[in-house]
Amino acid sequence: MQLLILTSLLPATTTTYLFKIFYQPKHSMKQIAIVVFTLLCLTAAHAQKKGSGVEIGLGIDGGLPVGNDLKPYTTAGIGGDATLGYNFDERAALLVRGGYMTFITKGAYRDLNINAVGDGFIKLVGRYTFPGRFYVEPQIGYSRFTSAKGGSNKIGSNSFTYAAAAGIFLDPLKAFEVSLRYEANTCKNGINFVGVRFAYSLKPGMYF
Repeated sequence: MQLLILTSLLPATTTTYLFKIFYQPKHSMKQIAIVVFTLLCLTAAHAQKKGSGVEIGLGIDGGLPVGNDLKPYTTAGIGGDATLGYNFDERAALLVRGGYMTFITKGAYRDLNINAVGDGFIKLVGRYTFPGRFYVEPQIGYSRFTSAKGGSNKIGSNSFTYAAAAGIFLDPLKAFEVSLRYEANTCKNGINFVGVRFAYSLKPGMYF
């Protein structure tokens, strides 16, 4: 519901392209360029509104499997992500976040020569920041779980992904942040996990 409210505040063209990226993970560079250009135009048009504009960021992700079919065969995971989005004001933002995590395997999967399971993901993220530095993020998206080896047992699963995160900004500019999340997947041979994310981002006003 929060994501629908945030999406409704965007111009129709921006919403259309954001959802194209969300539903088509193999998007073209042209689509990315259009989204970036549109967001920059929005920033220029609303520069006078405090806190509004484009946000870009990078994050480091860690995860501990807690469920789904691959949980018994995987240990901790680590990876990274990149974020592009729009801040409507100092409270509400709509973001697109994509990245990749690697989960180390154990047990039977090691015996099958599957040393790691990859989780490539792209998610649509809504963020609401409370007065102060605390924020919450509902997230929905797409994940693909793969393994480089394994022969006939090689992993290749596509999944709808959903997550809930809570975090805190570590500095007055809200550039550095840390968050915890629970992320789950609907596919067979997926990984549900509890994750931690450390990130740095450029917020509106920091690059003008």
